[in-house]
Amino acid sequence: MQQLAGRVAVVTGAGSGIGRVTAERLAARGCHLALVDVSPGGVETTADAVRRLGVSASTHLADVSDAERVGELPDEVLAAHGAVHVLVNNAGVTSAGAFAEERLEDVRWMVGVNLWGVVHGCHAFLPTLLAQDEAHIVNVSSMTGLLGLPHNAAYALTKGAVRSFTEGLRGELVTTGVGVSAIFPGTHRTGITSGARGAEGERIRRLGSSRLSALVPPPSRVAKAIVKAIERDRARMVVGPDARVLDLAARVAPGRTGLVGRATSRLATKH
Repeated sequence: MQQLAGRVAVVTGAGSGIGRVTAERLAARGCHLALVDVSPGGVETTADAVRRLGVSASTHLADVSDAERVGELPDEVLAAHGAVHVLVNNAGVTSAGAFAEERLEDVRWMVGVNLWGVVHGCHAFLPTLLAQDEAHIVNVSSMTGLLGLPHNAAYALTKGAVRSFTEGLRGELVTTGVGVSAIFPGTHRTGITSGARGAEGERIRRLGSSRLSALVPPPSRVAKAIVKAIERDRARMVVGPDARVLDLAARVAPGRTGLVGRATSRLATKH
């Protein structure tokens, strides 16, 4: 996109983590915000923060796995702002543990938010985006979308699908004014672990709230990458040293996750 000042961006999962700092970074560029989240407290906090930067912000409570609810959002955003130029599909949840121990209801939960949330957002907003002079879609995947990691198989299922979907959608829209980008963050301090499910969910939640979490980088560099992808129409952005290592591994030795699997299996048996 040539400019962000005066444009309108929709950000899902805007109540915390990557969504919040992305909204703040877009606001600093002069972008007005439509903030979407399931948490009323979190999304209002984000709205207050971006309004202090001199832009307008509307809040929309929605579970992105609910197609009917997401389908209502374009009209709500147009009523509040008059246009939509940017869509950031960021909302996400996680699970950890061996796939054999996963509950299917938890897998469906992840697929609903991580994958269907992206599909619902793109399908609902695309007609409006195509009507603009220029627009952009950002879908947040993960480093596990580059290379599926053992003990994260169900999570990798969703994020790998987001990668492929985004690549296909970019190809479809290449002759339009709508750009499409995929973002592949490594490990960042986002708060996603607080709701982790799965056999290792409790351990991941404890790690996320421990003092060790302070050593994990904040989500600000992911937000920086998202804005850069929008402004420069980047097809993909890999963020963080761990994500770059996995990206390289996927290219050099695709499908060879056995060593990682042995290591994570030993770790899991110790807890």
